[in-house]
Amino acid sequence: MKLKFLAVFGLAATLCSCDDETVGIGQFIVDDELIDAKAASYNVTTQSLLLDSVYSRSSTAYLGKFTDKDYGTFSSDFLVQINCPENFSLPDKLEDIVEAKLGLYYTDYFGDSLSTLRVQVDTLNTVIKDDGKDKNLYYSNLDPKKYYDATTPFLAVKDYAAYDKTVSDSIRNATDSYGNKTYYPNVSVDLGKDFCKYLLDKYNETKEVNGQTVHPNFRDSEAFIKNVLKGFYVHTTQGEGSILYVSDIYLSLKLSYWDKTDEDKDTLLTGYVQMASTKEVFMSSRFKNANLDELKSDPERTYLKTPAGICTEVTLPLKDMFDAHQKDTLNSISVSFQKLKSQEAGPFKMGTPSRLLMVRKSDMKSFFEDNKVNDNKTSFIASYDSKTATYQFSKLNRLTSYIFSEIRPEVEKGEAAWNKWVTEHPDWNKVVLIPVTTESDSQGNIIGVENDLNVNSAMLVRGVEGDPSSNEENQITMNVIYTQPKQR
Repeated sequence: MKLKFLAVFGLAATLCSCDDETVGIGQFIVDDELIDAKAASYNVTTQSLLLDSVYSRSSTAYLGKFTDKDYGTFSSDFLVQINCPENFSLPDKLEDIVEAKLGLYYTDYFGDSLSTLRVQVDTLNTVIKDDGKDKNLYYSNLDPKKYYDATTPFLAVKDYAAYDKTVSDSIRNATDSYGNKTYYPNVSVDLGKDFCKYLLDKYNETKEVNGQTVHPNFRDSEAFIKNVLKGFYVHTTQGEGSILYVSDIYLSLKLSYWDKTDEDKDTLLTGYVQMASTKEVFMSSRFKNANLDELKSDPERTYLKTPAGICTEVTLPLKDMFDAHQKDTLNSISVSFQKLKSQEAGPFKMGTPSRLLMVRKSDMKSFFEDNKVNDNKTSFIASYDSKTATYQFSKLNRLTSYIFSEIRPEVEKGEAAWNKWVTEHPDWNKVVLIPVTTESDSQGNIIGVENDLNVNSAMLVRGVEGDPSSNEENQITMNVIYTQPKQR
């Protein structure tokens, strides 16, 4: 077998904005005969795509309201169930449930830490059956009114700010013996005495089973949700300025119960029990964005806004490439998207999406619903490069070859059949750029991809039709390195 050498001399393509494009040409060397590696560029067009919702299954809940000059008003709230462990029990000689509080513990927030908002807690009146079959339960446009009655009195309200001034510095900065902080920022909502009495009455509905007293309403989470507490709808009703990223939710009960002391005397004691929202029960955040319609028609930019608001749709020049390269070997295809500097001068700037998923538009829904990861064939991930302010996607020759094999039979049927197929498949050459978060294993391999649900945004140069060699600022080009082996 004859030895073959591959020498590829650099390819540098900085796309969007006004930087020059330079392309290095590589060559295959087989014996003394040269096989030229050639370069070509094709124009890419983009536009903003409004998202009425995204698949938002997440362990984090989002709460609050914020208005941005560019992106308008954004609000978030959530529905949540509380888990009851199997064979849950309270002290045998329970006297009373003295207090019940809903604790919303957050690891981070966006916006003004001192802005005052009012959170309202309502109880759900419909059981949400989360058996994994109804994917619509986890879309961010879920309608809470299907599950609670807005005309009935609310359960509780509380005014709060992301930074709680009532917490002393000694508590806020306290640490354990290992140096870890022990204070966990939270909004604690007192649910009232009537709710405490209701829980106590439900707990005291007992029956005898094999000579033992059991509490059937608290047997497990299914019984608890069906018979006691179907869940909460937690939402802000007044104020704006911040969004809390709520990582843990607890129903905390303060109890009084009888027990014997060391002197064998009956004594009324106080204790605490926590019931949590866990992954075994339902939780879903709802997001509402306003005033994004104007962004869609911006002639110079496309937009990314999370959570849920707007993403960028890309039309790839695949038919032109197919006509030119259907018999060539596509060695490398890449494209970059330039982020523009934000002109926002306010004190609370949104973050920049750290990663973008490129996925076929027709696959966008199933990608997230089926918990897929990027396969570098029909879906790709690019990280934000802060030095060049770009997201660069490479290895797109795999996507191109995949789509070429899909359209080849249709093209070969003739122009009329091809035009009919295109009409029936309008998104065949379209991909979308969606901000995502990823999870990796110990080797750095991506094992999970989810919609980015934090408050982030970016403006990208908008690609328009034109000659890719014109070097205009709004040109986005798909750069192709291909080979045409000599015929013998």
